[in-house]
Amino acid sequence: MKIIRWLAGFAAVASLLAAAGPGAAQPWPSKPIRLVVPYAAGSGSDIVARIVADPLSRALGQPIVVDNKPGANSTVGTEAVVTSPPDGYTLGLMTNAGLVASPAGLTGGVRYDPAKDLGYATMVGSVTYVWVVNTDVAARTAPELIRLIKASPGKFNYASGNTGGIAYGGTIKNTYQLDMTHVPYKSVPPALVDLIAGNVQVMVADVAASLAMIRSGKVRAIGVPTAQRNPLLPDVPTFAESGLATPPDMSGWWVLVAPAGTPDPILDRLNQEVVRILNTGTVRSALLQAGIVPTPSTRQHAVQYQEEQLQVWRAIVKDLNLKAE
Repeated sequence: MKIIRWLAGFAAVASLLAAAGPGAAQPWPSKPIRLVVPYAAGSGSDIVARIVADPLSRALGQPIVVDNKPGANSTVGTEAVVTSPPDGYTLGLMTNAGLVASPAGLTGGVRYDPAKDLGYATMVGSVTYVWVVNTDVAARTAPELIRLIKASPGKFNYASGNTGGIAYGGTIKNTYQLDMTHVPYKSVPPALVDLIAGNVQVMVADVAASLAMIRSGKVRAIGVPTAQRNPLLPDVPTFAESGLATPPDMSGWWVLVAPAGTPDPILDRLNQEVVRILNTGTVRSALLQAGIVPTPSTRQHAVQYQEEQLQVWRAIVKDLNLKAE
């Protein structure tokens, strides 16, 4: 497999170098690019992809087609990128779910090595989480909800739609010994739909996907499990302000990747364009309004960050015995 990837990568480099010659193949990109998103349409990942894809398409001069491939805690979408030709025409907007949490043991059957099977272009953004409830739940603060669940053991269901939801939900459940049932979903939007309908009562959701529901009053935010308040939810107290322990930082993040063996000139070009795009006022504002903090980086930092986060998640999965149910 390594030989095949090397040959494919060599061929792509050769095409770039030969493009200036008579009759040579056109330089990259010369056709539409597929951008794989490992979550459903409407998810935080989908929001990030569509904000970035349009200006990147203009910069590269080719259409960028967003391909949503949810499932298995984002490993389905990650595998779709890993197994694609390393020619620059399949990219992935991957998350901490597929690159660190699942490989750390949160999801079984991971068949790729995120350090060896992918090439990293740049970090893209990060997002924090918020504890939300169905509006019929008689709790307006995190301590009130904990007391309510303890008073009704086995009667509460909590949803998760991504890695952060699984990790934060499991952490809260274990820390406060709450008898509630985990109901996992492939992504956040369908989980929020069931939360609004009352099929589940509790959820830790990413701010990007849940912000509109919170602002419209369809769900109630009762606390943020982070050290500081979220500027987009200034009235929602932190766990610490409510007298609760702050869980480890399990914020979500996104990174632009390509299959291993993708030529460096392509990854360098992607880094250059995406970093520039993330620093423009319109894109930065759009991401922030969606609850996402832009985090442009060097290629080297993206690689290092993935390695560091993998170690963090290995400890989280082991210490909390977390599983994607």
